[in-house]
Amino acid sequence: MEEYRDLFLAEAQEYLQNMTDCMLELEKDPTATENLTEMFRAAHSLKGMSGTMGYELIMKLTHEMENLLDKLRSGEISVGTDLVNLLFEAVDLVQVMINDLDNQKNFSSDVQALEKKLQGWYESAGKEESRPLEKGIDGENSPEDQETERDAAAKDAFIKAELNEFEKEMLKDAASRGENSYHINVWLREGSLLKSVRSYMVYKVIEKHGEIVKTYPSMQAMEEEKFDRDFSFLLLGKPDLDINELEKSIKGIAEVEKVIISSLFLEDGSEKAAPPLQEAQGTAGANAREKRNGDQGGAVSSQVAKKVQPSLNRSSEKTVRVETAKLDALVNLVGELIINRTRVLELGKQFKNENLEASLEQLERVTTELQSAVMTLRMVPIKQVFDRFPRMVRDLSQERGKEIELIISGEETELDRTIVNQIGDPLVHLLRNAVDHGIEDEEERKRKGKRPVGTIHLEAHHEGSHVVVSVEDDGSGIDPEKVKEKAVQKNIITREEAEVMEADEAIRLIFRSGFSTSAEVTDISGRGVGMDVVKTSIEALNGTVEVKSEQGKGSKFILRLPLTLAIIRTLMVRAGEEVFAIPIEAIRENLFVEPHEIRTIQQGKVITLREEVLPLYCLKEELGMGFFEEQEVYPVVVVQAGEKKAGFIVDELMGQQEVVIKSLSSFINDIKGVAGATVLGDGRVTLILDIAGLLEDGRVNVGKENFNH
Repeated sequence: MEEYRDLFLAEAQEYLQNMTDCMLELEKDPTATENLTEMFRAAHSLKGMSGTMGYELIMKLTHEMENLLDKLRSGEISVGTDLVNLLFEAVDLVQVMINDLDNQKNFSSDVQALEKKLQGWYESAGKEESRPLEKGIDGENSPEDQETERDAAAKDAFIKAELNEFEKEMLKDAASRGENSYHINVWLREGSLLKSVRSYMVYKVIEKHGEIVKTYPSMQAMEEEKFDRDFSFLLLGKPDLDINELEKSIKGIAEVEKVIISSLFLEDGSEKAAPPLQEAQGTAGANAREKRNGDQGGAVSSQVAKKVQPSLNRSSEKTVRVETAKLDALVNLVGELIINRTRVLELGKQFKNENLEASLEQLERVTTELQSAVMTLRMVPIKQVFDRFPRMVRDLSQERGKEIELIISGEETELDRTIVNQIGDPLVHLLRNAVDHGIEDEEERKRKGKRPVGTIHLEAHHEGSHVVVSVEDDGSGIDPEKVKEKAVQKNIITREEAEVMEADEAIRLIFRSGFSTSAEVTDISGRGVGMDVVKTSIEALNGTVEVKSEQGKGSKFILRLPLTLAIIRTLMVRAGEEVFAIPIEAIRENLFVEPHEIRTIQQGKVITLREEVLPLYCLKEELGMGFFEEQEVYPVVVVQAGEKKAGFIVDELMGQQEVVIKSLSSFINDIKGVAGATVLGDGRVTLILDIAGLLEDGRVNVGKENFNH
């Protein structure tokens, strides 16, 4: 089973996340039975998967969760915060065991203790677990067999309820021609592998006996194995359909455990269902509890059915799991290809050959499309990070005795996998601060005339070539005077600096290392290691952080991140004898400035740009590559990082170019103002400038001695 380990891990994570989402929704609305059904299905699937893989402790724990969820579904137990907390405790333990599959025995005592808690909860309800026996078509059936029939009947009714008017007319027309309609429910054995293959084989058998009108779940969901163990078909049978032969054919397929075939028909607009016609008994009853997958099922007419059938033959839309290391290797290879493409294009300009030029144009187009396709492979939805925050905010708000609602939007926004993997910690800090510092307690909110329930908005969206992620709360906001006072106490700024500091600048002091306005240290925040971590982490990703706050109304933190870190578009500039790359995202405009436009303020050069004073720096002078020289006109690159703007005087603007970012060695990777390096088309290595690092604290931060070295 070792070869299925990665698949088990991926699917187990999906089931656990699904259970977490459903529990959060269930806590808000205990009447939402669809959440209970989905949780039960996830627990049951996880139990079967772990049992098949031999992880007995996970199987035992999820079995007890399944029992408790069954009591909830039957109404014997009501949903409450304590019960949800217990289920979260079980989910957390399963997560820990999944993270350490090789040391399952270490969790034996923890599992036993939690099993007793789960058992004690539903046993204390004073309800018997056994179910009354019901009479089946062949006499007394076991409780689980009766459960199977009840579930089959429920699904039978569900499918009829889902029929649209066109499908209902098809059934009526078929009945008028003497044809019968059948609902065929098929179960696979526990732990069955290759479920999509089995469902396809069943499909091929059934279609020989008539026209398949509808499937449950949808055809695509069956192909992608998005079902537990059972699936259904609505069949318009041929007049000479032999039920016994059909049942025997389905039962003959490997790993099919049970089959129930029921007649299904509509008469004068009313719905009626006949009892099961045939039942192929297996060694055990099956569980038919599951949430409807796909969109509207597999509703098909006779023409559409022919189009749907080939999709079971491994559609191109099938998701393929690929190791991230292989994707990274592919991106690196494409990066090398882009570098050599640039070099070939440079060489091609030396020859005046039409055929060569046409071939080079085709090469450039194809490599550009290849680059775009490869970068798309690295793009993943930010939902992977957002999914863990509802549970976190819930737990933190309970710990602090506050009622807080987290509203998430834009979770399908895609960005580079590397950024998604690293953005989690900064967002954790921002959300923790919103819960601890931002949102007031219920009594204080009432005194201010606010809703007792605090609100935190977590949003992501695309903005040009960036992804913007914002965390906004409707709490007390940031008091600039309080921030300045704390900064003075901690010797971050002097009293004189505080007196002349603007409110916006004062608020940005929260990003200084060691700063905190919390009066006490808690488990949530107050240690002064939060906001500076956010700033450092985001800038390491070539992003920026902004904060907007209105006292008494709330705060909003805005993170701007590049779409990708692997291949970026830059402006190539020359400073002295060296060439540097500046990321396009940081550039606002390029100017040509005449000497008379430059003024000197406090020994610094500035220009007035659209009624705004813009500081000027000579790039080669700041980087230790030469000295400022007077010219007739100065090429200036206007850059911005957050709210800070500046102009860099360069010797030449060389044009835009896509470059592959190469990381620097540990020997020089701590130089502020340098994001990495790249290889030009002529083979030269050039540095990529980090504008946020250059403009930190309003000054250029690159050490000349480092560059000279």
